Amino acid sequence: MPARITPCHRLPPHPARQGEGGLRLRSVAVAADGGRPRPELSVVTVTLDPGPDLDRTMRSVLQWDPARVEYIVIDGGSADGTLRTLREMDQRLEYWVSEPDAGISEAFNKGISLCRGTIVGLLNAGDWYEPHTLDAVRLILADRPEAGVLCGDLQYWQGREPACRCEARPELLPTDMTVTHPATFVRRSVYLEHGGFDESFRLAMDYELLLRLHRRGVPFLRTGRVLANMQHQGLAEKSWHEALLETHRARRLHMADSFRASPLYLRYLVARRSTRFLLQAMGLHGVVNLYRERIAPVRKTRTRDR
Repeated sequence: MPARITPCHRLPPHPARQGEGGLRLRSVAVAADGGRPRPELSVVTVTLDPGPDLDRTMRSVLQWDPARVEYIVIDGGSADGTLRTLREMDQRLEYWVSEPDAGISEAFNKGISLCRGTIVGLLNAGDWYEPHTLDAVRLILADRPEAGVLCGDLQYWQGREPACRCEARPELLPTDMTVTHPATFVRRSVYLEHGGFDESFRLAMDYELLLRLHRRGVPFLRTGRVLANMQHQGLAEKSWHEALLETHRARRLHMADSFRASPLYLRYLVARRSTRFLLQAMGLHGVVNLYRERIAPVRKTRTRDR
């Protein structure tokens, strides 16, 4: 079941909490919000032992005035120096906490419950926004007040080199995960009405959420801009079979009468992914690239060719 999002000023006490801070805890006046206007956007980053990757993520958000873009970091109890970094950045962060959690879904739900901004972005540690992203999101959604979700393109990287650009196709969500959550922004009011992440999902929690919103008629809007960046080979890529099983479970939850919720469609998705891995293992990367760029419903265009 999706978690109900109940707005809160700070998280309740946790017996294993390592630290907590941020601008909203720095004085009595701020703790009561002191008449502060709501920020235009909220960005939530969830972390667990991110190492040096967190620095690039934070810098891509903290280029904006904290009065306009509040930044919330939910750390799962890191033991790699992240706590020291959060304390050093205390005066720039709206709120941060370091404590154990039950996984990414719960961490996201914690962060969303703390957001005051009209628009919410979720950015994992290690991912980063384009310099124009948050200004572009604000302007686009201001012009389209009916839109509940904004989806942009994602730039994948391999090390320091751009690898491929993945377009967003929210209209194809019933078929598969055709948008990427780092490049997706959701109005806070949508979370309050439809709930947050289903914490029973470990890998495809973002797909379940977006498919649920899509099936409930929340208006999606696509922009062709690259909004976010990600290093290739995430957790779901390494655990692809389990991720496909979870996307199948999401389709069964929200579109049970559809062929795409059937075991046959799941077998097709598994066969398609297995074929890609086989072709790559055989060195036939050109065939894979041709499919991705010319045939696949969601195109991934190699950056060097652009």
